[in-house]
Amino acid sequence: MADLEIYRIVGAELAARRKKLRLKQAEVADQIGLTRASLANIESGRQKLMLHQVYKLATALKADSIMELVPASFSFEQASGPVRLVGSEVNDVQKAQIEQFVRRKAGVEK
Repeated sequence: MADLEIYRIVGAELAARRKKLRLKQAEVADQIGLTRASLANIESGRQKLMLHQVYKLATALKADSIMELVPASFSFEQASGPVRLVGSEVNDVQKAQIEQFVRRKAGVEK
């Protein structure tokens, strides 16, 4: 999977979930602190999203976990070392979830 393809796939999943909940782009965008145009770009895969935005989207879209917003599998061609979250709004529980996700998807789950 090409690196940028993931944004299109995740964006499509976000849009589908939002539509299923019958929420408007403007409503969700307001909840997560973005413009409606930015959310539209994220949903179409034209704009990258930051990790803290994924967590805000999970809340806005009533997901129990960020795992509900991503495809069931990814293909990681290269391991990039430990996950470093510098200057983010991610708490310890969220960081543990991210690390678990990355390890599982990279095939090195403990």
